[in-house]
Amino acid sequence: MVNWQRYSRGREMEWERLPNGKYRPAKKPVAKGKIDPDDYGYEYRVKSAFKKIWLFCNECKAKYCLAEPCIHHLTDSPRDRKRYDLYKKAQKEKASSQETTRQVKF
Repeated sequence: MVNWQRYSRGREMEWERLPNGKYRPAKKPVAKGKIDPDDYGYEYRVKSAFKKIWLFCNECKAKYCLAEPCIHHLTDSPRDRKRYDLYKKAQKEKASSQETTRQVKF
């Protein structure tokens, strides 16, 4: 038996009658040019749409796309947090290496 509450996401279901007499959850219409979040390839389509959007970062003085943003415009996702932490760690190592070279040169 199918648990239809899983498909309803807490709202009343709309049903569509099929030619063979059975019913299935109705597909809601999506506006032209929009991506249906319930679609199978939603994540891939959003990612490809983000690759087409280019913005300019005033801090970097460079262009970046929303799929791979510059370090100043990262999201709060775990992947981007990890990238930011690696960036900060590299900055600290760079600062400490510059500091040690200054001590040696005097």
